[in-house]
Amino acid sequence: MKGQNWYQEDFIANQYDERRFSNGGQLIDFKEKQQVIDLIDIFEGKKILEIACGTARFGLMLAKLGADVTGIDISKAMINMGRKKIPDSPLTGNLNFLYSDASSLPFKDSSFDIVLAMRFFHLTPHPEYFLPEMLRVSSDKVIFDTFNAYSARSLYNWILPMDSKLHKNSDMFKLLLNTNAKSIRSTNDFFFPYGLYRKLPFLFAKGVKYLDSHMTSTDIGKRFATVSYWSISI
Repeated sequence: MKGQNWYQEDFIANQYDERRFSNGGQLIDFKEKQQVIDLIDIFEGKKILEIACGTARFGLMLAKLGADVTGIDISKAMINMGRKKIPDSPLTGNLNFLYSDASSLPFKDSSFDIVLAMRFFHLTPHPEYFLPEMLRVSSDKVIFDTFNAYSARSLYNWILPMDSKLHKNSDMFKLLLNTNAKSIRSTNDFFFPYGLYRKLPFLFAKGVKYLDSHMTSTDIGKRFATVSYWSISI
């Protein structure tokens, strides 16, 4: 999987949150978390599996909202960073971590209400290898995001150290239509690439996001948006 070795490095795990979600990157963090909150809606007592949990950016939020969260990742360095956050974070739900490969999940069918996989599919050119497992262990909903092949991200994608994979929304729809999904919901965000926001001071980035939001509200803006958020009801 693309980026697998890169994310295993301790120095990458140590710098991950700071380099991606400080300054203007705070807007990315806020928007992603708000999307997850909107798509899940009710958290108390929910059993949630987070695939590619990383440093527990989402897992901590979900556990604070009352969910029982199991986070899996193939990077022990990222998991260790997530574990370090727990002592300073009062939780109303549970948060546990497991070193595991998402292509063969060690759980029984329908073990979780919700399966969440944010910042995952840009690491693989073959989502069809992972979606069946995600659907198998979920009893209610699967939520994930993809980076759009027609977005501005494609202009700088070649410089990313993990060589992230961009996906066509049309291909994702075709793939999902061949599953047992009862409904498929998709929304788009961020016309400008994430890399631009990370380089901007927070207040200036807020002004850019205001313009960005107007652009992604148009049909053209939606087509060329950086990220698509998907919610699949089982």
